[in-house]
Amino acid sequence: DIDEVDNISAELLRHYCKEVEKYQNPRGGYFTPGSYTVSAHVPLGSVVGATPDGRFAGEQLADGGLSPMLGQDAQGPTAVLKSVSKLDNTLLSNGTLLNVKFTPATLEGEAGLRKLADFLRAFTQLKLQHIQFNVVNADTLREAQQRPQDYAGLVVRVAGYSAFFVELSKEIQDDIIRRTAHQL
Repeated sequence: DIDEVDNISAELLRHYCKEVEKYQNPRGGYFTPGSYTVSAHVPLGSVVGATPDGRFAGEQLADGGLSPMLGQDAQGPTAVLKSVSKLDNTLLSNGTLLNVKFTPATLEGEAGLRKLADFLRAFTQLKLQHIQFNVVNADTLREAQQRPQDYAGLVVRVAGYSAFFVELSKEIQDDIIRRTAHQL
C-alpha cells in the first residue's frame, strides 16, 4: 500500500492490457488480457532476469498475477487489498488471481470468523474481482512433504486451481510453503 509503487504498477498494467488487445489470435478474434500464472510462476521465473523489486535472476515470480512477490506483503493482507484496488481490474477481461494465505489459528472461533468477514467486506468495498485462500500452516505442509501417505487428502489453492498438495511438484510445494501466512 505505497502509492508511488502502486501507481507504477497501475500504469504498467494499463500498458500491458492495451498492448495485448492489439493482437489477433489464430481464430480471428483478439487476445484478451488476464493476470494469473496457473503455476507457471516457478518455471518462468527460472528464465527471467533480476527485477527492480530485488528479485534475483532465476527466482520464481509472484504466485498469482495480482499476488505480491514473496515477502513483499509485510504490511499485512489489508494492505495487499488496498494495493490491488489501485489497479484497474476491469482491464483484465480474461481474469485475475490474488492468493492470500492465512494461518488456521487466525480464523479460529467467532473472533476469527468476524475478522475474515471484515476482510471480505474490505475486499468487496474495494471492488476487487477475485481472491482465493489457503488456510494452512507451513509446518503442516512440511509434514505432508515428509509423510505424503498421511496427507493424501490435503487440498491447497495453487494459482487459479486447487490440487492435492502431495501430488504437486516439489518446486510448487516449496512455493506454497514460502508464501506469507497472514494473521488478521
